[in-house]
Amino acid sequence: MIDKLYKDYYNKLLWYCINLSSSNTSIAEDIVQETFIRGLENAHILNDLSEAQCRSWLYRTAKNIFIDKVRRMANEPKIEEALFEEDDLSKVIVSQLCAYLPDKERVLFWMRYIEGYSSTELGEIFDLPPSTIRSGLSSARNKMSKIYLMQKGKGD
Repeated sequence: MIDKLYKDYYNKLLWYCINLSSSNTSIAEDIVQETFIRGLENAHILNDLSEAQCRSWLYRTAKNIFIDKVRRMANEPKIEEALFEEDDLSKVIVSQLCAYLPDKERVLFWMRYIEGYSSTELGEIFDLPPSTIRSGLSSARNKMSKIYLMQKGKGD
């Protein structure tokens, strides 16, 4: 019976859960999966029900799972800062590539792109014209790009 229910109602139940979860497909898929797992656990009950009753059981179970999930999420402590963000990996890669640069270019690059100084501010700090700073930064970017592409070609 659960095979037939899965074939007949998986997509419909998924759309129902997507609507419940405000278009969060990931949560909706989790709910549908949990619904059918519970269906397997309660196959002895579902086998005795009519198809309409089974359909009703599936939707009611999915709704209850959704409500439980929302309650659980509301009670979880809020994490102030994500443990991993996409930019974290970028910073690691940039840090590794900076190691290949000459000292002066590495310092300029780091101060400009990681610490946020402008070319004018860097010019004042190093007593150089901003155009010289921009030229050095361009050279550093080109070197880092070449190194990155070479390493990427090696399968790194």
